[in-house]
Amino acid sequence: MATKYWKVEISRLGASDPLFLGTVEAASWPAALKLGRSKIGESGGVPAGASCNVNPNGTVTIQDARERRRYQIVPAAAPAAPPGTKRPVPSSPEMPALAPAPKPVVATNGASRQSTPPPSPEAVRQRRSSAPRPTSPPPTTVENKLILLASRDEKPTGSSPIHFRERMYAVPVPLQPGTGEKLATKLLRRVQDEIGKERGAKFIRIELFDHIWKSTPEHAPVVRIEWKDWNKSIEIDFPLEEETRHSEAPSVSSVPPPPTEDRLAVAFEACHDLLFLKNRAEALEFAVHLLEELVPSEATAAFLLDINTDEFRVVAARGTGARARKGQALPSSSGLLGAASGLAEHAVLVLADAAADPRYNEQIDGVPGLDVRALLYRPLVHRGRMFGVLQLANGVARKMFTESDCEVVDYVTQQLSAFVARGASMPKAAAAVQNSR
Repeated sequence: MATKYWKVEISRLGASDPLFLGTVEAASWPAALKLGRSKIGESGGVPAGASCNVNPNGTVTIQDARERRRYQIVPAAAPAAPPGTKRPVPSSPEMPALAPAPKPVVATNGASRQSTPPPSPEAVRQRRSSAPRPTSPPPTTVENKLILLASRDEKPTGSSPIHFRERMYAVPVPLQPGTGEKLATKLLRRVQDEIGKERGAKFIRIELFDHIWKSTPEHAPVVRIEWKDWNKSIEIDFPLEEETRHSEAPSVSSVPPPPTEDRLAVAFEACHDLLFLKNRAEALEFAVHLLEELVPSEATAAFLLDINTDEFRVVAARGTGARARKGQALPSSSGLLGAASGLAEHAVLVLADAAADPRYNEQIDGVPGLDVRALLYRPLVHRGRMFGVLQLANGVARKMFTESDCEVVDYVTQQLSAFVARGASMPKAAAAVQNSR
Protein backbone atom coordinates (compact mmCIF):
# COMPACT_ATOMS: atom_id res chain seq x y z
CA MET A 1 0.00 0.00 0.00
CA ALA A 2 1.36 3.40 -0.96
CA THR A 3 2.44 5.72 1.81
CA LYS A 4 0.45 8.94 2.19
CA TYR A 5 0.67 12.06 4.28
CA TRP A 6 -2.01 13.11 6.77
CA LYS A 7 -2.57 16.22 8.83
CA VAL A 8 -3.61 15.10 12.31
CA GLU A 9 -5.20 17.43 14.88
CA ILE A 10 -6.11 16.25 18.38
CA SER A 11 -7.86 18.66 20.72
CA ARG A 12 -10.07 18.81 23.78
CA LEU A 13 -13.70 19.59 23.06
CA GLY A 14 -14.20 23.29 23.68
CA ALA A 15 -10.49 24.13 23.90
CA SER A 16 -8.77 26.42 21.41
CA ASP A 17 -5.21 25.01 21.61
CA PRO A 18 -4.71 21.51 20.12
CA LEU A 19 -3.01 18.74 22.07
CA PHE A 20 -1.25 17.74 18.85
CA LEU A 21 -1.14 19.26 15.39
CA GLY A 22 1.19 17.93 12.73
CA THR A 23 1.70 15.95 9.54
CA VAL A 24 2.41 12.22 9.73
CA GLU A 25 3.30 9.63 7.12
CA ALA A 26 1.08 6.55 7.06
CA ALA A 27 -0.56 4.13 4.64
CA SER A 28 -4.12 4.87 5.84
CA TRP A 29 -6.04 7.18 8.13
CA PRO A 30 -6.34 4.56 10.94
CA ALA A 31 -2.55 4.25 10.93
CA ALA A 32 -2.25 8.05 10.93
CA LEU A 33 -4.66 8.21 13.90
CA LYS A 34 -2.51 5.74 15.85
CA LEU A 35 0.61 7.78 15.14
CA GLY A 36 -1.12 10.99 16.20
CA ARG A 37 -2.44 9.45 19.41
CA SER A 38 1.03 8.15 20.24
CA LYS A 39 2.28 11.75 20.20
CA ILE A 40 0.14 12.57 23.26
CA GLY A 41 0.73 9.28 25.07
CA GLU A 42 -2.39 7.47 23.84
CA SER A 43 -2.55 4.15 22.05
CA GLY A 44 -4.93 2.37 19.70
CA GLY A 45 -7.19 3.48 16.89
CA VAL A 46 -10.75 4.78 17.15
CA PRO A 47 -11.67 5.00 20.88
CA ALA A 48 -14.45 2.68 22.02
CA GLY A 49 -17.84 4.36 21.87
CA ALA A 50 -16.59 7.33 19.83
CA SER A 51 -18.43 8.59 16.74
CA CYS A 52 -16.50 8.37 13.47
CA ASN A 53 -17.43 10.31 10.33
CA VAL A 54 -15.55 9.67 7.06
CA ASN A 55 -16.28 12.38 4.47
CA PRO A 56 -16.08 11.79 0.69
CA ASN A 57 -13.08 14.15 0.48
CA GLY A 58 -11.11 11.84 2.78
CA THR A 59 -11.41 13.93 5.94
CA VAL A 60 -12.09 11.84 9.06
CA THR A 61 -13.61 13.39 12.20
CA ILE A 62 -13.81 11.39 15.43
CA GLN A 63 -15.45 12.61 18.63
CA ASP A 64 -14.94 10.85 21.94
CA ALA A 65 -17.61 12.19 24.30
CA ARG A 66 -16.34 10.14 27.23
CA GLU A 67 -12.77 11.53 27.17
CA ARG A 68 -13.80 14.89 25.67
CA ARG A 69 -11.46 14.45 22.69
CA ARG A 70 -11.78 15.40 19.04
CA TYR A 71 -9.57 13.79 16.40
CA GLN A 72 -9.38 15.04 12.82
CA ILE A 73 -7.36 13.39 10.06
CA VAL A 74 -7.08 15.22 6.72
CA PRO A 75 -5.22 14.04 3.58
CA ALA A 76 -2.20 16.27 3.05
CA ALA A 77 0.50 16.89 0.50
CA ALA A 78 4.09 15.88 1.15
CA PRO A 79 5.77 18.40 3.46
CA ALA A 80 7.99 20.95 1.72
CA ALA A 81 11.73 20.34 1.83
CA PRO A 82 13.73 22.60 4.19
CA PRO A 83 15.28 25.73 2.62
CA GLY A 84 18.57 24.99 0.89
CA THR A 85 17.79 21.34 0.28
CA LYS A 86 18.94 20.25 -3.17
CA ARG A 87 16.55 18.06 -5.05
CA PRO A 88 18.02 15.40 -7.39
CA VAL A 89 17.51 16.07 -11.08
CA PRO A 90 16.99 12.94 -13.19
CA SER A 91 19.47 12.56 -16.01
CA SER A 92 18.67 11.29 -19.49
CA PRO A 93 21.64 9.87 -21.43
CA GLU A 94 19.76 10.09 -24.71
CA MET A 95 19.44 13.87 -24.49
CA PRO A 96 22.61 15.91 -25.07
CA ALA A 97 23.33 18.83 -22.81
CA LEU A 98 21.96 22.07 -24.17
CA ALA A 99 24.32 24.94 -24.65
CA PRO A 100 23.41 28.10 -22.72
CA ALA A 101 21.36 30.47 -24.84
CA PRO A 102 23.21 33.63 -25.88
CA LYS A 103 22.05 36.81 -24.20
CA PRO A 104 20.27 39.14 -26.61
CA VAL A 105 22.00 42.34 -27.65
CA VAL A 106 19.91 45.50 -27.64
CA ALA A 107 21.05 48.60 -29.55
CA THR A 108 20.75 51.96 -27.77
CA ASN A 109 22.01 55.24 -29.36
CA GLY A 110 24.40 53.38 -31.56
CA ALA A 111 25.89 51.47 -28.65
CA SER A 112 25.25 47.92 -27.74
CA ARG A 113 24.59 46.33 -24.32
CA GLN A 114 23.52 42.96 -23.10
CA SER A 115 20.03 42.61 -21.53
CA THR A 116 18.56 39.91 -19.29
CA PRO A 117 15.41 38.42 -20.84
CA PRO A 118 12.18 38.64 -18.85
CA PRO A 119 11.20 35.52 -16.93
CA SER A 120 9.06 33.00 -18.73
CA PRO A 121 5.32 32.83 -17.94
CA GLU A 122 5.80 29.38 -16.43
CA ALA A 123 8.39 30.69 -13.98
CA VAL A 124 6.08 33.54 -12.97
CA ARG A 125 3.23 31.11 -12.34
CA GLN A 126 5.47 28.91 -10.21
CA ARG A 127 6.53 31.91 -8.08
CA ARG A 128 2.91 32.95 -7.62
CA SER A 129 1.75 29.45 -6.69
CA SER A 130 4.48 29.18 -4.05
CA ALA A 131 3.16 32.23 -2.20
CA PRO A 132 1.12 31.29 0.89
CA ARG A 133 -2.63 31.66 0.53
CA PRO A 134 -5.23 31.59 3.29
CA THR A 135 -7.34 28.42 3.19
CA SER A 136 -10.24 29.92 5.13
CA PRO A 137 -11.26 33.31 6.51
CA PRO A 138 -9.70 33.95 9.93
CA PRO A 139 -12.15 33.83 12.85
CA THR A 140 -12.09 37.62 13.25
CA THR A 141 -13.27 38.06 9.64
CA VAL A 142 -16.11 35.57 10.11
CA GLU A 143 -17.04 37.17 13.42
CA ASN A 144 -17.51 40.56 11.77
CA LYS A 145 -20.07 39.01 9.38
CA LEU A 146 -22.17 37.23 12.00
CA ILE A 147 -25.93 37.86 11.98
CA LEU A 148 -27.85 37.40 15.23
CA LEU A 149 -31.03 35.48 14.40
CA ALA A 150 -32.57 34.80 17.80
CA SER A 151 -31.78 34.96 21.50
CA ARG A 152 -33.38 33.76 24.73
CA ASP A 153 -32.69 35.06 28.23
CA GLU A 154 -34.49 33.22 31.02
CA LYS A 155 -34.14 33.88 34.74
CA PRO A 156 -34.64 31.25 37.43
CA THR A 157 -38.23 30.22 38.13
CA GLY A 158 -39.92 27.77 40.47
CA SER A 159 -39.84 25.02 37.85
CA SER A 160 -36.36 25.81 36.49
CA PRO A 161 -33.91 27.44 38.95
CA ILE A 162 -31.35 28.13 36.21
CA HIS A 163 -30.08 31.19 34.33
CA PHE A 164 -30.48 30.18 30.68
CA ARG A 165 -28.97 32.05 27.72
CA GLU A 166 -29.29 31.05 24.07
CA ARG A 167 -27.81 32.80 21.01
CA MET A 168 -28.37 31.75 17.40
CA TYR A 169 -26.25 33.22 14.61
CA ALA A 170 -26.06 32.93 10.84
CA VAL A 171 -22.59 32.68 9.29
CA PRO A 172 -22.67 33.88 5.65
CA VAL A 173 -19.33 32.30 4.69
CA PRO A 174 -18.27 28.62 4.62
CA LEU A 175 -16.72 27.40 7.85
CA GLN A 176 -13.54 25.41 7.54
CA PRO A 177 -12.81 22.66 10.11
CA GLY A 178 -12.02 24.18 13.48
CA THR A 179 -13.17 27.72 12.64
CA GLY A 180 -16.74 27.26 13.82
CA GLU A 181 -15.70 25.70 17.10
CA LYS A 182 -13.29 28.53 17.92
CA LEU A 183 -15.84 31.18 16.98
CA ALA A 184 -18.63 29.56 19.01
CA THR A 185 -16.29 29.22 21.99
CA LYS A 186 -15.42 32.92 21.77
CA LEU A 187 -19.10 33.86 21.66
CA LEU A 188 -19.71 31.59 24.64
CA ARG A 189 -17.03 33.37 26.66
CA ARG A 190 -18.78 36.68 26.07
CA VAL A 191 -22.08 35.42 27.45
CA GLN A 192 -20.25 33.84 30.38
CA ASP A 193 -18.84 37.27 31.23
CA GLU A 194 -22.31 38.82 30.97
CA ILE A 195 -23.87 36.51 33.56
CA GLY A 196 -20.76 35.82 35.61
CA LYS A 197 -22.05 37.75 38.64
CA GLU A 198 -25.49 36.13 38.64
CA ARG A 199 -26.18 33.72 41.49
CA GLY A 200 -27.42 30.24 40.83
CA ALA A 201 -26.84 27.62 38.14
CA LYS A 202 -26.10 28.78 34.58
CA PHE A 203 -26.69 27.17 31.18
CA ILE A 204 -25.54 28.73 27.89
CA ARG A 205 -26.16 27.50 24.35
CA ILE A 206 -24.58 28.97 21.17
CA GLU A 207 -25.65 27.82 17.68
CA LEU A 208 -24.16 28.75 14.31
CA PHE A 209 -26.28 28.26 11.16
CA ASP A 210 -25.21 28.37 7.52
CA HIS A 211 -28.41 30.14 6.46
CA ILE A 212 -30.67 33.01 7.54
CA TRP A 213 -34.13 32.16 8.86
CA LYS A 214 -36.97 34.06 10.49
CA SER A 215 -39.27 31.79 12.50
CA THR A 216 -37.73 28.31 12.20
CA PRO A 217 -34.48 27.10 10.59
CA GLU A 218 -34.50 25.04 7.41
CA HIS A 219 -32.10 22.53 8.94
CA ALA A 220 -29.91 21.94 11.97
CA PRO A 221 -27.06 24.28 12.96
CA VAL A 222 -23.53 23.68 11.76
CA VAL A 223 -22.10 24.01 15.26
CA ARG A 224 -23.78 23.87 18.67
CA ILE A 225 -21.85 24.55 21.85
CA GLU A 226 -23.27 24.24 25.35
CA TRP A 227 -21.88 25.08 28.79
CA LYS A 228 -23.37 24.20 32.17
CA ASP A 229 -21.56 25.59 35.16
CA TRP A 230 -22.12 22.38 37.10
CA ASN A 231 -19.98 20.53 34.54
CA LYS A 232 -16.27 20.94 34.01
CA SER A 233 -16.27 20.69 30.23
CA ILE A 234 -17.89 22.36 27.24
CA GLU A 235 -20.05 20.25 24.93
CA ILE A 236 -19.60 20.75 21.18
CA ASP A 237 -21.84 19.11 18.58
CA PHE A 238 -22.11 19.29 14.80
CA PRO A 239 -25.86 18.70 14.28
CA LEU A 240 -25.95 19.37 10.53
CA GLU A 241 -23.13 16.92 9.89
CA GLU A 242 -24.84 14.32 12.09
CA GLU A 243 -28.21 14.95 10.43
CA THR A 244 -26.73 14.55 6.96
CA ARG A 245 -24.79 11.44 7.93
CA HIS A 246 -27.74 9.71 9.60
CA SER A 247 -30.64 10.98 7.48
CA GLU A 248 -30.80 7.93 5.23
CA ALA A 249 -28.01 5.41 5.71
CA PRO A 250 -26.50 5.18 9.20
CA SER A 251 -23.01 3.77 9.46
CA VAL A 252 -22.77 0.40 11.19
CA SER A 253 -20.24 0.36 14.01
CA SER A 254 -18.63 -2.77 15.39
CA VAL A 255 -17.93 -1.02 18.70
CA PRO A 256 -20.36 -2.26 21.39
CA PRO A 257 -22.30 0.36 23.36
CA PRO A 258 -20.93 1.37 26.78
CA PRO A 259 -22.21 -0.35 29.95
CA THR A 260 -25.78 0.30 31.10
CA GLU A 261 -24.67 2.41 34.07
CA ASP A 262 -22.66 4.72 31.84
CA ARG A 263 -25.51 5.10 29.35
CA LEU A 264 -28.02 5.83 32.12
CA ALA A 265 -25.66 8.45 33.53
CA VAL A 266 -25.41 10.12 30.11
CA ALA A 267 -29.20 9.96 29.72
CA PHE A 268 -29.73 11.47 33.18
CA GLU A 269 -27.44 14.38 32.37
CA ALA A 270 -28.81 14.92 28.87
CA CYS A 271 -32.49 14.89 29.89
CA HIS A 272 -31.94 18.06 31.91
CA ASP A 273 -31.98 19.82 28.54
CA LEU A 274 -35.69 19.06 28.21
CA LEU A 275 -36.27 22.02 30.53
CA PHE A 276 -35.10 24.38 27.80
CA LEU A 277 -36.95 23.01 24.78
CA LYS A 278 -39.80 25.02 23.31
CA ASN A 279 -42.40 22.45 22.28
CA ARG A 280 -43.23 18.77 21.78
CA ALA A 281 -41.62 18.57 18.34
CA GLU A 282 -38.27 19.72 19.73
CA ALA A 283 -38.57 17.27 22.62
CA LEU A 284 -39.26 14.32 20.32
CA GLU A 285 -36.35 15.28 18.04
CA PHE A 286 -34.14 15.52 21.11
CA ALA A 287 -35.18 12.09 22.39
CA VAL A 288 -34.73 10.41 19.00
CA HIS A 289 -31.26 11.91 18.62
CA LEU A 290 -30.28 10.89 22.16
CA LEU A 291 -31.49 7.31 21.69
CA GLU A 292 -29.63 7.11 18.39
CA GLU A 293 -26.42 7.66 20.36
CA LEU A 294 -27.21 5.53 23.41
CA VAL A 295 -29.06 2.64 21.71
CA PRO A 296 -27.79 2.65 18.10
CA SER A 297 -30.31 1.31 15.60
CA GLU A 298 -30.83 1.47 11.86
CA ALA A 299 -34.02 3.53 12.24
CA THR A 300 -35.58 5.45 15.14
CA ALA A 301 -38.95 7.23 15.15
CA ALA A 302 -41.22 9.08 17.57
CA PHE A 303 -45.00 8.94 17.03
CA LEU A 304 -47.39 11.43 18.62
CA LEU A 305 -51.10 10.61 19.02
CA ASP A 306 -53.52 12.96 17.26
CA ILE A 307 -56.71 12.63 19.32
CA ASN A 308 -58.76 14.43 16.67
CA THR A 309 -58.09 11.84 13.96
CA ASP A 310 -57.15 8.91 16.22
CA GLU A 311 -53.87 8.51 14.32
CA PHE A 312 -50.20 8.28 15.17
CA ARG A 313 -48.13 10.87 13.35
CA VAL A 314 -44.36 10.59 12.87
CA VAL A 315 -42.96 13.80 14.36
CA ALA A 316 -39.26 12.86 14.53
CA ALA A 317 -37.24 10.20 12.71
CA ARG A 318 -33.58 9.30 12.20
CA GLY A 319 -31.76 6.71 10.16
CA THR A 320 -33.01 4.79 7.13
CA GLY A 321 -36.19 6.22 5.58
CA ALA A 322 -36.27 9.22 7.93
CA ARG A 323 -37.23 11.74 5.27
CA ALA A 324 -40.01 9.59 3.88
CA ARG A 325 -41.47 8.87 7.33
CA LYS A 326 -41.70 12.39 8.78
CA GLY A 327 -45.29 13.58 8.86
CA GLN A 328 -46.68 10.13 8.04
CA ALA A 329 -50.06 9.39 9.69
CA LEU A 330 -50.92 5.82 10.75
CA PRO A 331 -54.02 4.29 12.39
CA SER A 332 -53.61 3.99 16.16
CA SER A 333 -55.24 0.57 16.58
CA SER A 334 -53.39 -1.59 14.05
CA GLY A 335 -50.11 -3.47 13.90
CA LEU A 336 -47.51 -3.76 16.62
CA LEU A 337 -47.65 0.01 16.92
CA GLY A 338 -51.26 -0.23 18.08
CA ALA A 339 -50.40 -3.09 20.45
CA ALA A 340 -47.59 -1.04 21.99
CA SER A 341 -49.92 1.91 22.59
CA GLY A 342 -51.92 -0.24 25.00
CA LEU A 343 -48.95 -1.09 27.21
CA ALA A 344 -48.64 0.26 30.74
CA GLU A 345 -46.02 2.75 31.82
CA HIS A 346 -42.46 1.32 31.92
CA ALA A 347 -43.51 -1.61 29.70
CA VAL A 348 -41.40 -2.22 26.58
CA LEU A 349 -42.37 -4.41 23.61
CA VAL A 350 -39.32 -6.16 22.10
CA LEU A 351 -39.30 -8.62 19.19
CA ALA A 352 -36.31 -10.41 17.71
CA ASP A 353 -38.21 -11.32 14.52
CA ALA A 354 -41.02 -8.80 14.19
CA ALA A 355 -42.27 -10.07 10.82
CA ALA A 356 -43.05 -13.45 12.37
CA ASP A 357 -45.49 -11.89 14.84
CA PRO A 358 -49.12 -12.15 13.60
CA ARG A 359 -49.75 -8.55 14.71
CA TYR A 360 -47.01 -7.21 12.44
CA ASN A 361 -48.26 -4.94 9.65
CA GLU A 362 -45.72 -3.92 7.01
CA GLN A 363 -47.66 -0.74 6.16
CA ILE A 364 -47.59 0.40 9.79
CA ASP A 365 -44.57 -1.21 11.45
CA GLY A 366 -42.28 -1.32 8.41
CA VAL A 367 -39.58 1.20 7.56
CA PRO A 368 -39.07 2.39 3.95
CA GLY A 369 -35.86 0.96 2.51
CA LEU A 370 -35.18 -1.33 5.49
CA ASP A 371 -35.54 -5.06 6.03
CA VAL A 372 -37.09 -4.88 9.50
CA ARG A 373 -36.05 -7.66 11.85
CA ALA A 374 -35.83 -6.60 15.51
CA LEU A 375 -38.28 -4.00 16.81
CA LEU A 376 -38.52 -2.14 20.12
CA TYR A 377 -41.62 -0.14 21.11
CA ARG A 378 -42.09 1.97 24.22
CA PRO A 379 -45.28 4.03 24.75
CA LEU A 380 -45.21 7.65 25.92
CA VAL A 381 -47.32 7.27 29.06
CA HIS A 382 -47.56 9.65 32.00
CA ARG A 383 -49.91 9.07 34.93
CA GLY A 384 -52.00 6.67 32.94
CA ARG A 385 -52.42 8.89 29.90
CA MET A 386 -50.91 7.80 26.56
CA PHE A 387 -49.43 10.46 24.25
CA GLY A 388 -47.41 8.54 21.68
CA VAL A 389 -44.91 5.75 21.00
CA LEU A 390 -41.17 5.43 20.36
CA GLN A 391 -39.92 2.85 17.85
CA LEU A 392 -36.39 1.48 17.30
CA ALA A 393 -35.72 -0.91 14.41
CA ASN A 394 -32.74 -3.27 13.95
CA GLY A 395 -30.13 -2.75 16.63
CA VAL A 396 -26.73 -1.89 15.18
CA ALA A 397 -24.42 -3.41 17.80
CA ARG A 398 -26.39 -6.66 18.18
CA LYS A 399 -29.10 -8.52 16.27
CA MET A 400 -31.60 -8.04 19.08
CA PHE A 401 -32.25 -5.29 21.61
CA THR A 402 -31.07 -6.30 25.07
CA GLU A 403 -32.50 -5.80 28.52
CA SER A 404 -30.02 -3.01 29.17
CA ASP A 405 -31.16 -1.30 25.95
CA CYS A 406 -34.72 -1.44 27.28
CA GLU A 407 -33.64 0.19 30.54
CA VAL A 408 -32.07 3.12 28.71
CA VAL A 409 -35.07 3.54 26.40
CA ASP A 410 -37.44 3.35 29.38
CA TYR A 411 -35.64 6.09 31.29
CA VAL A 412 -35.45 8.49 28.33
CA THR A 413 -39.10 7.84 27.46
CA GLN A 414 -40.16 8.43 31.05
CA GLN A 415 -38.57 11.89 31.06
CA LEU A 416 -39.94 12.64 27.59
CA SER A 417 -43.46 11.60 28.61
CA ALA A 418 -43.41 13.99 31.57
CA PHE A 419 -42.39 16.85 29.26
CA VAL A 420 -45.11 16.03 26.71
CA ALA A 421 -47.69 15.78 29.50
CA ARG A 422 -46.78 19.24 30.82
CA GLY A 423 -47.28 20.67 27.35
CA ALA A 424 -50.62 18.91 27.02
CA SER A 425 -51.88 20.27 30.36
CA MET A 426 -51.27 23.91 29.44
CA PRO A 427 -54.24 26.10 28.46
CA LYS A 428 -54.68 26.44 24.71
CA ALA A 429 -53.62 30.09 24.68
CA ALA A 430 -50.44 29.37 26.65
CA ALA A 431 -49.59 26.40 24.46
CA ALA A 432 -50.02 28.53 21.34
CA VAL A 433 -47.64 31.14 22.71
CA GLN A 434 -45.03 28.50 23.56
CA ASN A 435 -45.24 26.81 20.17
CA SER A 436 -44.87 30.15 18.37
CA ARG A 437 -41.61 31.05 20.10
